[in-house]
Parts: sequence; C-alpha cells; structure tokens
Amino acid sequence: MYEHVVTTNRIAESTGVRRLARMNPLAFLGSIPTTQVLMPAGTWVFRENESCGRVGFVLSGTIRVFKEHESGKSITLYRLGFGDSCILSMSCALSNPIHQASAIVEEDAVVLTVTTAEFRTLMDTSHEARDYVFSAFASRLTDVLMLLEEVVFRRMDARIAGLLLEYAARHGSDTIEITHEQLAEEAGTAREVVTRLLREFVANKWVSTARGAITITNKGALAKAVA
Repeated sequence: MYEHVVTTNRIAESTGVRRLARMNPLAFLGSIPTTQVLMPAGTWVFRENESCGRVGFVLSGTIRVFKEHESGKSITLYRLGFGDSCILSMSCALSNPIHQASAIVEEDAVVLTVTTAEFRTLMDTSHEARDYVFSAFASRLTDVLMLLEEVVFRRMDARIAGLLLEYAARHGSDTIEITHEQLAEEAGTAREVVTRLLREFVANKWVSTARGAITITNKGALAKAVA
C-alpha cells in the first residue's frame, strides 16, 4: 500500500506533521513518524488480495473503496475524505490478512501514512488512536449495512435516482460528469440496466444526457422516486 507513490521529502513530511497538531481527529498521529504522499486521481491505493505495508490517513481529496466480482461488476462500499482512514487497511495492520476490497483515488489526494508497526504501537499506547479506530469501524459498519439495505430492498430505479442526487449534492452541480459504466459500478449493476433506466428518466424529463455527463432537470421527481 502506498509504496508505488512518490513521497515528499523530510521537510514536507515535517510540515505535514506540524499541521496535525492543529487537526482533529488526526492529532494523535503527531507523536509518530509519518510520510506524506501525493496521490493523483486514478492511483490505486490498494487492490483486493494485496497485503498491507502502511496505513493511510486522508488530508485532502477523495478515495473510493469498492468490491469487485469476477463477472466484472463492482460496487462502491464507501468513500474516504479528510480525516478518514480505511478500516480494511487498519484491519490488515492489526491482524495481518489481505485486503478484502480495492481502493482508488477519485479526486487528487494527500495522505499521511504510517508503518503497520507504528500503527500497532499507537493502538497499544494511545487511547485517542483506539477511539478513532473504534469510531471508524462503527461508522463504516453503518455505511455497509445501509448499502446492503439499499441493494436488497430498494428498486434499482430508486437507487440510481438516489445516486444522481448524491453526486449532484457532493459536487454542487446538477450536471454530473459520469459515464453509464461508472454509474453501474457505483450501483453494483450492469451498464445495460443503467442505460435502460436513464432512458426512462429522460423520457420522464427528469434528466438529460450527453456523452459522459448527466444533467438533472427535475430534482423533485428524482427525490420522489427515491422515497
């Protein structure tokens, strides 16, 4: 994890650590050596079945964590933003298994990393670190349970409508730059299903589509579809 990314020098690293003193919830990292890494969009953070070399904590940007199937389908489990760390990496560091999913940088990210040994030391010596980890596990468990509920109990048209509204809110724009394939990966379904549903949305005048983009034209109707 992270070894393939060019890291900053010691001066930049020290600057990153000093910044931690003013940060919450990552202040507990200021007591151990850290390495700051710059990760452009599209960089693999880790892949499924890889072991863990370091644990990362996000200072900026967005990282998508997702599960892939041998059929080629994938589904987003959750996203990491400022102050987050991946529970899969933390689990690897504590029990030495392999990653059970993959993670890729969605928006250019700056990440502070620590070795697995330093992370274990933190867990032994810092109650702030333990509180952070327990909170992260509880939060992500809730995320995954909510995702399971959506996938099992919600119709796919409602799921797609909800994802479009979520994307629009996250990026502050009614025009979403996303392909049918990417939306299918997010929802955990086939591209053909997404294409068919979007055609229905267009026919209902809820959205308009262009190559690589979807524009929401009736938020109220999409919100009703989600409810």
